[in-house]
Amino acid sequence: MYRKKQMARIIELAHLIHNEPRKWTRPLLAEHFEVNKTTIQRDINLLSEMGIEIVPCRKEGYEMISDFFLPPLNLDFRETLALVTAASFYRGPAGENSETVLNRAIGKITATLPESTRETLNQLVTLNETPYRKVSIVDGKQPFREEIYDAIRERHSVNIVYNSFYSGKKTRHKVSPYGVIFRKNAWYLIGRSETKKEIRTFRINRIESLQTTQREYIIPEDFSIQKYLEKSWDITLGPDTDITIDFTKKIAPLIKEVKWHLSQQITTNDDGSIRFEVTVSGWEEIGWWVLGWGYNARVLQPTELKDWVADTAIKMVEIYQQDS
Repeated sequence: MYRKKQMARIIELAHLIHNEPRKWTRPLLAEHFEVNKTTIQRDINLLSEMGIEIVPCRKEGYEMISDFFLPPLNLDFRETLALVTAASFYRGPAGENSETVLNRAIGKITATLPESTRETLNQLVTLNETPYRKVSIVDGKQPFREEIYDAIRERHSVNIVYNSFYSGKKTRHKVSPYGVIFRKNAWYLIGRSETKKEIRTFRINRIESLQTTQREYIIPEDFSIQKYLEKSWDITLGPDTDITIDFTKKIAPLIKEVKWHLSQQITTNDDGSIRFEVTVSGWEEIGWWVLGWGYNARVLQPTELKDWVADTAIKMVEIYQQDS
C-alpha cells in the first residue's frame, strides 16, 4: 500500500512542478501532500534517479531542468490494449489526483487510433479493478482471450462450450461478445447469449472450446460494462435485493472508510456500531463478504441471506467440533 501511495504522490509531484515551475517549494509540497519535507526530498531524489532533474531556484520553488516527454510511439492494437488496460487497473487505488493524470495519458495513447479501434478498446478495457490482485494459475492461461478480443473488434459472434460451475454441466452458447473484464482475480467475457436470449457473464478459463463464426452483430449503443455490473456486488447478477447489516463498533471504522458499493448508506448508532444498507443484484456474493467479518456482522434483511449466513455458520462450527 505504501508503494502505491508513494508512486501516486511522485506522479502528481512531477506534474505540479512541470505545470507550475518555481511555484512549489519543499514546505508547500509537504503541506500539499501532508508529509514531511524529508519525504518530499526523497521523492525528488527518486525522480532524479529516473532522469527527471528537479532543482530549487533560490527562494522560489522547484523547476524541471529538462522536459520529460516520450517520443511518438508506433504501437499496434495489442500493445495499446495492454498499456491502456494496465493504466485502467491502476486508476482505482491511485487516488483522484493521479487518476486525472492517468486519464490524460490514456487519452493521448488512444487519440491517434482509428475510431473503430477506440470503440473496441472502450469495450475491452476494465474500468474498476486494481493491479495488485493476483490471477490464479488456471486464469493465467487464457487460451481464448485473444480470439475474443479479435471477435469483438471484428464484430463476429462465437460458438462456445462452457463448463458451468453452478450446474456442473457443459453448455453450448452462441455468443455475441460485448466486452472482457477482470473481476475477482479472473477474466470474464460479457456478451449476449443468442442461445438463451439474454446477456450473460462467462468466466474465460471455463470455456472449453471456442469457434469464431462469420455471424455479425451490433453492440447496443447504450451498453457499457460498468453500467451493466453497477448493481452487482462483484460479478454475479440476480434480482435487486435490499440488504441491511449491522456491524459492531470494533470494525465500524473499517466499513466506513471504504466505498464498497455505489448504493451503500451507512448510519452510525449511539453505541458506535453502524447500520450498512445497500441494494445489489442478488445476495449470494455479499453473503460470503458478511461471513468474512465473523461475529462482528449481523444480517437483518433479507430473510434468505440471514438464514443462509446462520446455516453456513452452524455448518462451520460442526466441522470444527469434529476435531474435538
